[in-house]
Amino acid sequence: MFLILEVFLISYLIGSIPTAYIAVRRKSHIDIRSAGSGNVGTMNAYEVTGSRIVGVAVLFVDAAKGAGAIVFTMRFLGHSEDAVAASLIGVVVGHCFPIWLKFKGGRGLAAAAGGMLVLDWPFVLVWLVCWIIGYSIIKDVHFGNIVAIVATPLMGWMMPQEILLRYLAGPFSSTEFLAVYSLVSAILLIRHIAPIRQLFWPSTNNGN
Repeated sequence: MFLILEVFLISYLIGSIPTAYIAVRRKSHIDIRSAGSGNVGTMNAYEVTGSRIVGVAVLFVDAAKGAGAIVFTMRFLGHSEDAVAASLIGVVVGHCFPIWLKFKGGRGLAAAAGGMLVLDWPFVLVWLVCWIIGYSIIKDVHFGNIVAIVATPLMGWMMPQEILLRYLAGPFSSTEFLAVYSLVSAILLIRHIAPIRQLFWPSTNNGN
């Protein structure tokens, strides 16, 4: 139990590195939490600075946090399903709720994608396909995110087990992996509550 807690905390600290906050501070001397959407993530970093380089750099580093936490855990902290699961959950929670920014972070997508690239990279492709379908409906990035967050684990549960296991790294069974992935998706969905409100109940955001 102590090892699992240790893995979670180390991965949390890796995930909590506020990449977008640091990048925007250095580029524009702005606190990203009080600019644009207030989200400490790739899209807002790009929109606030107007720099594609900043946006791409934030995306790359945040994805690297997710991948790095999983690789570090599997190499040095334990290869059990509990340890790897704690690492994936920890790095996503750290990105979404970083202690350094009073728990106001990003929406976790890049960190989750980085971790998934290590654990089962085809899921990232499935996510992208679901996102494209969602985005094409109303041409809204957040709606694409929400569709992909919800649809990808559902598609995973419907996939034949042998397809999941073919590319799955780590000690998971297909059921264990999907359970962990579904929990991560729930965390991502929680961080999309604000965009969901803006999409479907815009009047509530204007005090009407």
